[in-house]
Amino acid sequence: MFKRVGLIVGAVLLSTLLLGYVFRLPLLQWAIAPELKKAGITLSCLDFSITSELNIHADKVCVNYQNQQLQLTGITANIKRVDIKNAVLTVNPFPKSDNANQLDKNLDLALSLNRPLINIKQLVVKGEQLNKPLKISILEPALNQFNVTGDINASATLTVNKISGQFAVNDTLLKQVINTKNTSIADANFNTQQAFSFDGIELKLNGDVSAQFAHTYEQCQVDVLTTGKLATHFNLNSQALMFDTDLLNNKINLTPSCTELIPPSEYAGFISKQVLLNWQLKLPQSIRLEGSELSVPVINLMSEGDKQFDILITDTTLNIKSPLENVQTNLSVQISTPNINNINVNAQLSGAAIKGNYAVMLESLPDFVPAIANELHLSGRFDISEFIDSRPVGLINAKLTLNSVDAFDISAVQYEGDLTAKMDKQLNAEIALTQQLKSAEYKEFTASSINNTLKVNANLGVGELFADLTAKTNIKAVNSPDIKLNNIKVESTGLQSRALKATHHAFMNDVELVINHHISSQAHPFEVVIPEQSALPLNSFISQFEPLAKLTEGEFNGYISGDVNLQSASFNIGISHTSALYNDYLASDLSSTFSGEYNSGKLNVKPTTFNLNEFRAGAVVKNIKGQWQVNDNSALVNDITGDVFGGEFSLDTYTLGQSNQVANVKFENIDASKLVTLDDKSGIVLTGRLAGALPVHFNNGEIEIIDGSLFSQGTGNLKITNNAAFDSVMQQQQELQPVLGLLTNLDIQKLDSSVALKNDGWLKLGVNLQGYNKAEQQQVNFNYNHEENIFTLLRALRLSDEITQKVEQQYSQKGN
Repeated sequence: MFKRVGLIVGAVLLSTLLLGYVFRLPLLQWAIAPELKKAGITLSCLDFSITSELNIHADKVCVNYQNQQLQLTGITANIKRVDIKNAVLTVNPFPKSDNANQLDKNLDLALSLNRPLINIKQLVVKGEQLNKPLKISILEPALNQFNVTGDINASATLTVNKISGQFAVNDTLLKQVINTKNTSIADANFNTQQAFSFDGIELKLNGDVSAQFAHTYEQCQVDVLTTGKLATHFNLNSQALMFDTDLLNNKINLTPSCTELIPPSEYAGFISKQVLLNWQLKLPQSIRLEGSELSVPVINLMSEGDKQFDILITDTTLNIKSPLENVQTNLSVQISTPNINNINVNAQLSGAAIKGNYAVMLESLPDFVPAIANELHLSGRFDISEFIDSRPVGLINAKLTLNSVDAFDISAVQYEGDLTAKMDKQLNAEIALTQQLKSAEYKEFTASSINNTLKVNANLGVGELFADLTAKTNIKAVNSPDIKLNNIKVESTGLQSRALKATHHAFMNDVELVINHHISSQAHPFEVVIPEQSALPLNSFISQFEPLAKLTEGEFNGYISGDVNLQSASFNIGISHTSALYNDYLASDLSSTFSGEYNSGKLNVKPTTFNLNEFRAGAVVKNIKGQWQVNDNSALVNDITGDVFGGEFSLDTYTLGQSNQVANVKFENIDASKLVTLDDKSGIVLTGRLAGALPVHFNNGEIEIIDGSLFSQGTGNLKITNNAAFDSVMQQQQELQPVLGLLTNLDIQKLDSSVALKNDGWLKLGVNLQGYNKAEQQQVNFNYNHEENIFTLLRALRLSDEITQKVEQQYSQKGN
């Protein structure tokens, strides 16, 4: 009975085992696969068998975990070892987790002390980001200790709460796994030995790095060498990646032939002297990347050698996804070379905004600059925002000082300039420039104490550009061999569009002018308005050409228009009630309005009438009228008439500046008593009317009267009383008393005289006097030759004239 029951039970068990082996794959899919799926593992293929040695053999196992695919073939396993001939791992991007905020935890590995050791003869790792598959072998010589050989050499040890080990990477591996078509890694040599540890939250790497990069562009070769130690930390929870790089030594070297890349130009030599070939890059103790936020405390790029370039970047933070929009950094640059005293730049960059200051010092300008300057100091500040993908908003300031400068025939001493440019969000731009100069020279012109301010306002929006300009200029003095100007003040306004329209309100030596002009590529028209104003400020101009001349009163005005490019102009000038003093000569109440034009270097003034109320030169001339004009730079007066000595005179024509000419002066109805009795104390009284003609010859600056005549008009009378000279002759030559006595009271019937004046002032008169002495009832015919220096006579008369008293007291005060 029991034997039968035993056979039945044995048969059932054997049948069960046979059925389990036959149906092993469905049983695995029904029992094991759901449990693996709970862990996120998908088992897509499995086929195994039991060998005669009771080992489990699987031809193929397919596993998928978080989109990573692992395929194992040729598996033999027992309680001591698991041998895998081939394994293929396909690396794909990890899917986004629904529990993105779930934090990783420290490792707590359930390590079995009795599990079989694992040996993978060949593991092939493939992926889209790999240039070619990686091939490695994994050997576990002791429990939880792994050695990796092949394309990667590494070792790892597993404990309950940590995975640690070391690995080596070189440029051969990097070129194998990274696509080098669009990178420069193909030109690099790289080696590193890194120790690593991972506790489930933080990955740490620490080891030696040796990297060399060489790149050649045309004839220029750049070598970058990095050696030292690098420590890396990555936290899975904070996604913070940190690099400790302060123990790295970074060198950047350029070959001397790199300077040949500078394009040939006048400044190529100067730039090549400033080029630095050897550099050193210092990195901070900690570079941090948390998520997409990168933080770099310090980057220092320094030159090596006698040329000092020091570029310091501090407190840098940026978002690597949009670096230009979120960058925060401080920049400091210091440059000093044999040709550059000092360049210093400090800046703070915050996104699309930058602000800072700068300073430049040069003993002299480089040779290629078309100017010579000494002791150049340039400094300023800047504050600019929205300069990325937009027009900048903010300001730029520059202050320039020069001890001396020579450029374009201009020499200046002690120049100071201050320039500020601003622009707001509405694209309203403003430029302000302030300049000061102690002195400046341009050819024969010298200016001193120059101050200038210029402001430009414009809107840079869409459409035609319009700019409003305002300026103020003050110049203490402008001197040249021909003219001196003092207290020059100019206030200017203008509009710049396709052309420049400007107005200048100027004062020069207190003379007021308003100048309008319009500058374009085709023409430069202008107009000058001279408002009605006192003529006295003109004395500062007149004294430079004729120190003895002075205006004492009067007004003037004018209008000038023309074109600078064509060098042509027309004008209309008015002079009214103007009086002038020349030495002891006085001209009173001159009025004239004249017009003309200037063209092709020729000045022309239309025939113009003028009126001069009075002219005093010993003799008093009144009611002077006439015409004056300018023909091709030659000025002349003509048809001059006036009242003198109770009669009239006339002048036909006189050309100013012409060396050889004759001016004919005629006299009519002259009061003989006023002509002869110039000196009230002479005791000679002559009555009657005289006329005459005086041909005045001008010859190279000398004046002569040749063949002049003077004659009586009608009858007259001559009386001589108490004349010392006449009485002396009567006493010394008593034989002449009867004849000379007839002249003491003579009725003149006719008087003729020849007139000759030498250029030295000696006047010779040949007088023929015919008359009748009533007391003696005797006819008289008297011939007399008289010589006298008329210049001396007139000078003496002027000294005794009322000019001495009135002009010095009255007009000279006004002239001042």
